[in-house]
Amino acid sequence: MNSRYIIDTYAWIAYFNKKKFQKIIENEIVETPTIVVAELARTLFRKKIDQKQIDQLLNFVSKRGLILPLDIELAKKTGQICEKEHLSLVDGIIYSYIDSNNCYLVTGDEHFKNKKNVYFEKE
Repeated sequence: MNSRYIIDTYAWIAYFNKKKFQKIIENEIVETPTIVVAELARTLFRKKIDQKQIDQLLNFVSKRGLILPLDIELAKKTGQICEKEHLSLVDGIIYSYIDSNNCYLVTGDEHFKNKKNVYFEKE
């Protein structure tokens, strides 16, 4: 069975800025939680990126892989994960999508360093 990769905000920004995580993002099965799309949009707006470019970047994210919704079951799982893993709510939501041993979170965010099923690479 092929591995799946959950791409977080850190990884998308690193990809857009420096083509970091390029091999995974361009060649593997990638998925992005809706909360990551929101965080990414906020980050791009905060950096005063042109609206047309923001639309292009977010469109690329949505075309490159599946956008993962947050449903009630995942929300309940998130609460448990936040407490168990000592994560913020947003990070807990992102980490809650890891649902099997062949699913990995791609990030460089220190909050996820040394956690199970995390492909961690710092810039």
